[in-house]
Amino acid sequence: MAIGRPLNRVEAREKVTGAARYTADARLPGMVYAALVGSAVSAGRVRAIDTTRAEAAPGVLAVLTHLNRPQWHGTPDALRYQETRFPLADEHIHHHGQYLAMVVAGTREQAAHAADLVAVDYETRPAVPTLDAALPDAHQPVWRFEPEFPTLLAIGDPEAMLAAADVRIEREYRTPYYSHAPMEPHATLAHWAGGSLTVYTTSQHVHGDRPVIAGALGVPPDRVRVISSLVGGAFGNKTAVWGPTLLAAVAARQVGRPVQLVVTRKQVFTCHGHQPPILQRLRVGANRDGTLQAIVHHTVNGTPVLFDRPEGAISPTGTVYALRSVGVRVEVARMHMPTPATMRTPGDGPGMFAVGSALDELSYELGIDPVELRRRNHLAAHPLERKPWSGKQLLECYDEGARRFGWERRAPRPRMMRDGGDWVGFGMSSAQRLEHHGPARAVVEIRDDGTAEVRTSTQEIGTGNLTTLTQVAAGGTGIEPDRIGFRSGDTTLPESSPTYGSRTTGSTGTAVHLAALRARQVAARLAIADARSPLHGLPEERIGAAHGRLYDVDAPRRGETYRELLRRNGRRSIVEQGFHDLAGRDPRFSYATFGAHFTEVRIDDTLRRVRVTRHVGVFAVGRVLNPKTARNQAQGGIVYALGGALMEELTADPVTGRFIAPALTDYHVPVNADVGEIDVSFVEEPDYGAHPLGAKGLGEVVAVGVHASIANAVYHAIGIRVRDLPITPDKLVAGPR
Repeated sequence: MAIGRPLNRVEAREKVTGAARYTADARLPGMVYAALVGSAVSAGRVRAIDTTRAEAAPGVLAVLTHLNRPQWHGTPDALRYQETRFPLADEHIHHHGQYLAMVVAGTREQAAHAADLVAVDYETRPAVPTLDAALPDAHQPVWRFEPEFPTLLAIGDPEAMLAAADVRIEREYRTPYYSHAPMEPHATLAHWAGGSLTVYTTSQHVHGDRPVIAGALGVPPDRVRVISSLVGGAFGNKTAVWGPTLLAAVAARQVGRPVQLVVTRKQVFTCHGHQPPILQRLRVGANRDGTLQAIVHHTVNGTPVLFDRPEGAISPTGTVYALRSVGVRVEVARMHMPTPATMRTPGDGPGMFAVGSALDELSYELGIDPVELRRRNHLAAHPLERKPWSGKQLLECYDEGARRFGWERRAPRPRMMRDGGDWVGFGMSSAQRLEHHGPARAVVEIRDDGTAEVRTSTQEIGTGNLTTLTQVAAGGTGIEPDRIGFRSGDTTLPESSPTYGSRTTGSTGTAVHLAALRARQVAARLAIADARSPLHGLPEERIGAAHGRLYDVDAPRRGETYRELLRRNGRRSIVEQGFHDLAGRDPRFSYATFGAHFTEVRIDDTLRRVRVTRHVGVFAVGRVLNPKTARNQAQGGIVYALGGALMEELTADPVTGRFIAPALTDYHVPVNADVGEIDVSFVEEPDYGAHPLGAKGLGEVVAVGVHASIANAVYHAIGIRVRDLPITPDKLVAGPR
């Protein structure tokens, strides 16, 4: 059985040998290059822009500004464009780094040099640079799309329940600007031919990008082809179209040649999404026996001055633990900041930092072990949908995680565990993320040479999804994975679910699964009807498939290969399509993925440097399609969140709002020396109510709760509670010695 085997990645050899081709590796005859000019101020307007020197520079073909760019079509809101204004829309400046001009030249170096020659005369205005500066104007958001979560909600009477609780805590938690910081910067190669546009671009959903590009340029969607096969990291910042993609297409039409635009590393940090700073205030009430009574959760996040974009940090508040009453309020505060974007466990990640930390603080107030407190408040059903979870093995995750970690060795109070010059601390947190679904189509073709091919528009974004989808096709057809090819990342292929929101495994995987089963079924019926086939006349349910052949399950030696069957019947191939939508989900249940994190930290008593020396993560994500790629994905999610807990912070100047040193040299992410032992395991129980495959998404739940688990371990080690991430040594030096 292909599903469940720890297969190596299908694209691994290409990647390690350098043969893999990413968007910036694409080449076309006559290709030229573009470079962007960003604003040096955060607020104001362009009083004048002088492009004379740039236009006269060697190799320059065009310089575009708001004064001479072609007319945009449609509106950003109607097209669901990432921002509320198209690039180079006007002279007004709303954030540092905002694109003010684009230069097109014969070489990349010529374009970059000419971009430096563009002179801008600014009229500078006072900026709202930080969340604290914006807080006085915090308000309920006016969300420009349909709300994906409630921004104001009350279940029961939370104020009354809090007042009646035996124990109450009130805390404030903060998370900073976080950058996606993918290794691959945004890149686009645009080419026009006969009124049709081909766009090679870094994307997590090519079919979603196509109508945005077509609408902004005023061409029919069927005249636009979008290609994105391999993506070198995204974490959410490639979920939608950004300005450079549109500008490259405009420039290609203007100069009549293919135009490649690859943004600089600095521009990755300033103009292509981030998670904004978030302030969270929690009030929690419980009885002496640990039974939670109420949580009131108020969040305020930074948002651009042009529109309201709420972050869903309240996502885990009412759905993780059993509560008699819940109150949530989401507000936004407008800042002169670049547009945020969906980012690594959006909502759930920062929300669980606050909720998971508050539960830990409550455990000390009550004198109840943190794991036991969570057990006593286990939630059996979704409180808003009023449906039981289709599959919830969270208690088993607690058990297995505590056993593997050695939780029984934990001292009951902080500052009780020491090893030489290090304080040692144990912390833990729950993990949960609602399971998302999306429509998806896929085609599976079985060929007369005994091979098969999967066709769907998904991308490989580094998670191994092409490998698991190949295994799904192998499981459905009975053809070995190494005999199955894959075509992906192209709008000429059937539309897959986006590669964000942990949708690929469940949604696109189901489409591939159904297509494979249908192709196999057509082959089986062909054999049954063929008097020359050894399977002729058998009931369909008696025909199995394995190792590239159909066989009688009651007499496995009786059968034939696909190759023999198709060639004898003059068929070059069998092609079938699979489709997934919400109709396949059992409406009686609610769906989510679950997990538990356990962390050991060591803190040097002199330098107060925090090291995560051990981390155990146990997850319930339904059926695990490939334990090797699943474990790798889980370890990666934990490492990402470790960075967010201990070192990642995109710092804004408190006066101007400009990001200070936006580069990987200063925005620290974990390296090998920062990562200790990570033990990942799964409580595997297929959830066929969620998807016919029984599998659910694991790309994001694995990171939810890690921030809290680490912060809780730090408190247990040294007795200092850090409520504003990241947990850097300066926040610990003033504490007890």
